[in-house]
Amino acid sequence: MVLIKKERKRNLRIFTFSNSLIALAFGLFGPFYLIFINDIGGSIENFGIAVGLVVLSGSLTSLIVGRFSDRIGRKPFLIFGGYVSALIVLFYAVIGSLWQLYLLQILSGMVAALFETSESAFLGDITEKEKRGSDIGKYDALVGLSEAAAIFIGGFLVSRFGFELVFIIVALIFVVSTSFMLMLRESSMNRNIY
Repeated sequence: MVLIKKERKRNLRIFTFSNSLIALAFGLFGPFYLIFINDIGGSIENFGIAVGLVVLSGSLTSLIVGRFSDRIGRKPFLIFGGYVSALIVLFYAVIGSLWQLYLLQILSGMVAALFETSESAFLGDITEKEKRGSDIGKYDALVGLSEAAAIFIGGFLVSRFGFELVFIIVALIFVVSTSFMLMLRESSMNRNIY
């Protein structure tokens, strides 16, 4: 039992650090997304369609991912979702039309669902029932602070260097943060114990 507690704490530290980096990546780009759509010739209506496509594709994907993550584990979905997110962000740097944006939005929603569904489940797996609220509260606070800091930095980067450089930085952060997740330890037995 002591070994399981140590592994749980280790996983939580790694997971919090990794997802704080991911939140940093999202914060660099997320708030300026409307400006990006405007730059490729889109309107406020196109922004609504683009965001709606992310939510719709993500919602439908979540139904499937949750079931499979129970069978094969959370870690494969977290790793796959993180690395594919880096690729998707790089594609944003080269698109030039709305249909390409919409396609990326659908893919982005699917990949986000892979990640977010597995993220929530893994947090439940690695936190003790008695301290789950406290641990998840600390996790959310640290991840949120990272994203807030990135939003301040993101405005400066986008105005000085443009979206392309920001996309490259975000993709690199995704790769680094996901690589840390390779150190997570997961077993089906642990999912039942936690």
